[in-house]
Amino acid sequence: MIRRIFCALALFIGVVFGVEGKVRLPAIISDNMVLQQKSDVKIWGWADAGAEVSVVESWSGKLYSANADEQGRWSLYIKTPGCKSGQSLVISSGGDSVTVGNILIGEVWLASGQSNMEFEMRPHPVDKWMTGMYEWEKESADADYPGIHLFKVEEAWDYVAPREDCEGEWVVCSPEVAQTYSAIAFLFARELHKSLKRPVGVILCAFGGTHAESWTRREVMENDPVYDRVYESYSPEKTTPKGYQHKVPSAIWNAMVNPILGYTIKGNIWYQAESNAWRSEDYQHIFVKMVRDWRALWGQERLPFYYMQVAPFGDLSGKVRLEQAEVWEKGKLEDIGMATAIDVGDSLDIHPKNKVVPAHRFVLWALAKEYGYNVECEGPLLKDVRVKGEKMVLSFKNAKGLYVKSDSGDKSDTGVRYLMIAGEDGVYHPAQSKIEKGKLVAWSPSVPRPVHIKYCTEDYCRGTIYNEADLPAYPFER
Repeated sequence: MIRRIFCALALFIGVVFGVEGKVRLPAIISDNMVLQQKSDVKIWGWADAGAEVSVVESWSGKLYSANADEQGRWSLYIKTPGCKSGQSLVISSGGDSVTVGNILIGEVWLASGQSNMEFEMRPHPVDKWMTGMYEWEKESADADYPGIHLFKVEEAWDYVAPREDCEGEWVVCSPEVAQTYSAIAFLFARELHKSLKRPVGVILCAFGGTHAESWTRREVMENDPVYDRVYESYSPEKTTPKGYQHKVPSAIWNAMVNPILGYTIKGNIWYQAESNAWRSEDYQHIFVKMVRDWRALWGQERLPFYYMQVAPFGDLSGKVRLEQAEVWEKGKLEDIGMATAIDVGDSLDIHPKNKVVPAHRFVLWALAKEYGYNVECEGPLLKDVRVKGEKMVLSFKNAKGLYVKSDSGDKSDTGVRYLMIAGEDGVYHPAQSKIEKGKLVAWSPSVPRPVHIKYCTEDYCRGTIYNEADLPAYPFER
C-alpha cells in the first residue's frame, strides 16, 4: 500500500514538473505478488509513450526490456525458476524506478464466480447474506502461512468500457486476512499449499448475483440471439435504479477481469450458475463461449477451468446442474472438470455454510489433473442403463466401492433418495433400489415396465450415492 501511494505521488509530481520516464504498475503487480513457477510470466504497466522500460529480476539478475506504445502501455514476459520466496523485481524507465518485493514463486490460481465464491469465512458485519462458514473460528485460526499470499479484486462494475486497472493488493495469509477472504479460495489455497509444499497464490475475482454474461466480453455476445433476454432484462436503464449494475452484460468483465487479463496462472476454479438458473437452457452455450474467449485472450497455452456444480437450494432450478454437467460430460471444452456440491446444499439458504467440502473437491481436481497426484477427483458418473424385466440396472464410471450413505454418514441399505423411475407415460414415481455387485438396481411397483430414470434433478435434493473416495454421484436423467 505504501509503495502504491508513493507511485501515485510520483506520477502527480511528474505531471506537474514534466519529469520524463515515469513508470506505473497495475495493482496486481505489486509487493507480495506470487509468480507462477517455471513459466514465462507476463509483467506489464505504463510509462511515457515510446519510453524504454527495463525489468531486472532477483533470482538470476537477468534484464528484460520493452518499449511503451503510443498510449504508454508496455508488457513483457520473464522466465521464472522453481519455487522460491523473498524475490524482487526492479522496474525502471528513464529516471524512475519501482521495486516490487517479497515475491513468492510457486503456484498461482484464479478463484472466480458469484456469491458462493465471494462468501467470506466469518459472518459479514454489513452483508448479512454472508453468514459465515461452519467453524470459521477454527478454520481461520489455522491461517498463519507466509507461503500463501492472497489477492482480492475489489468489487467494481463498468458496462461502458474495459478498465485497465482494478483496486486490490497482495497480502500475506494470516488469521486476520483469512477471516475476511473467500472461504473457498482460502481453504483451496491452504490445502494445496500443504499438499504440494510449495508457495501458493490465489487471486479472488468474485461478485455475488452476477450472470455468466456479466463476466463475458461484449464482442462475444454481439449478434447472438441467445443473449437477447439478458440484454433486455438487465439493461443499464433497468438495473441502475435498483443498484444492480453488476448484472449488466460485460460489467464485471470490464471492471474486474480485464484489469488482470494475462496474469500468468496455473488454472481457474469457478463457482457460478445460480444467477443463470432461470434460463438454464442457455447456460451451456453461454459458459462455453465465455471460457473460450477467456482462454483466447489470456495468452497461455493452457488455462484449465475446474468448476462447481451448484448446490441445491429451495426452488433453484435443478436443470441448471444438468446443463453444467453436459459441458464436461460431453467434452464441449478441453481442460475442464466439474466438482459437485450436490450433497451439501441448504434448502433455506443459497449460500451453504459448508465450504470445506467444495474447496476440498476443487483441490482434488487440481492435484489429479495439474500435479499428477494419484487421487480420485470424480464421483460416480452414470455410464449405462439396462432394463431387466421390471428393474433397471445402472452402471457407473468411477464407481469403485459404490455405496449409499445415510443421513448419519454411514452406509445405508434403505435405498437411494431422490431416485425416480417412469414408464412410457413419463410419469415418475419414487424408486426402490439396492447396490448389487457394484451396480445400482432400481424398480417401482408402480412402474412394471420402466423406461426412464433420473436422480437428483429436483430443485432441492441431497445426493446419497458415493464411491469409496467419498465423492458423490453426479445427477443424471435418462
